[in-house]
Amino acid sequence: MPDKVFLPMESKQRDELRYAMDTQFRYKFYNQTEFPFLPSMGIRHIFQSFEAPEELGYIGMLHLWWTMEDNGIVYDNPRNFVKGTWHGEWFDTPMEGIKKASEVYQKQQGEKLIQVHRNYMNDAQNKKTEDAIQQHLSETKEMDDSVPNKKILLN
Repeated sequence: MPDKVFLPMESKQRDELRYAMDTQFRYKFYNQTEFPFLPSMGIRHIFQSFEAPEELGYIGMLHLWWTMEDNGIVYDNPRNFVKGTWHGEWFDTPMEGIKKASEVYQKQQGEKLIQVHRNYMNDAQNKKTEDAIQQHLSETKEMDDSVPNKKILLN
């Protein structure tokens, strides 16, 4: 027999705790030094799980994701950062959150693979262009060397 039995919390109580956790987490998150730079570092998804002590149990998992859209907030002391909005959603069980995190990870890996392929193709095209220019320059120099050193008069 288990030491403690956790009764499921009421939805109103859960929603109040989630609102409090969301507000507190975002406050700490937004005040971190690296916060404004996260999207430029490729960090566009944050997952955080919350559990209340003792009798309340699991509150849920918060998923924050960044989108590049104007949030309409006007600042007293504006800073020049990329405009965007952090949206949020809650998951009731850890497995739901882990499933979503896995989907996000797989999608990001696919996007990274596409970006690596684009970089490779751009590098190959640049190399091909540089080789063609070098070949053209060497052919032009050979032609210049084959012409006797005479004064060329233009009319």
